[in-house]
Amino acid sequence: MRLKFIAPAVVSAALVGTAFTAGTAVAGTPGAARPAVTAKATAADCVSAWAQENVKIRKERKLNSTAVGLFTKDAKTCIQGKGTGQAYDLCNRSGNDWYKITFRGNTGWIPASCGMREV
Repeated sequence: MRLKFIAPAVVSAALVGTAFTAGTAVAGTPGAARPAVTAKATAADCVSAWAQENVKIRKERKLNSTAVGLFTKDAKTCIQGKGTGQAYDLCNRSGNDWYKITFRGNTGWIPASCGMREV
């Protein structure tokens, strides 16, 4: 009688184990060729933005969008993109240009007037 209950449990455990290990990486052999690493932007490729004052990093290019971080005054980072969005009047300027940045692991958008561009 016990065998009827044990067999389904073993099969279930095997399936769960397969689900957890299906996408895991397997260590390569020592000395094997490693895949090429995608090149990252270098300092020469970076167009810097620096914060004139503390400014929230937004998920989208609008003022009421969710804040994902804070770009702190006098900090510097690389601009990853530029776009237009909601108009604003911030940091003693108005406009609708936004910079995409990553700062302290938070990627999002800041108003261009608050993140001055440095070439």
